[in-house]
Amino acid sequence: MTMRPHDPSVLAGLPTFAWDSAQSVAYEVAVEAISQATAAYTVLIRQAQQRSDTAEAEQLLAERAACVREQDRLRGTDDAAVAVATERFRALTQDLRAQAQ
Repeated sequence: MTMRPHDPSVLAGLPTFAWDSAQSVAYEVAVEAISQATAAYTVLIRQAQQRSDTAEAEQLLAERAACVREQDRLRGTDDAAVAVATERFRALTQDLRAQAQ
């Protein structure tokens, strides 16, 4: 497909917003913290499945899904929520990793 000079860019309709590099980095740190918790849940789920503990595996699956939903809801422009998510999911990851050992 060839664009003609008068065709608008696909980016033309996107809203603009201010986002500085510190805010961007903080958001990525929060997303990574949530991803680490999700990965820790995966280890625990596998362990529960290996023990044939279906109830625990299902509970852990639900908790992991909640992490994914929270990550989807997180907005990089909400500094307070980003800070809370980072702290919360770092602590959660430590707890989950301790359970896996």
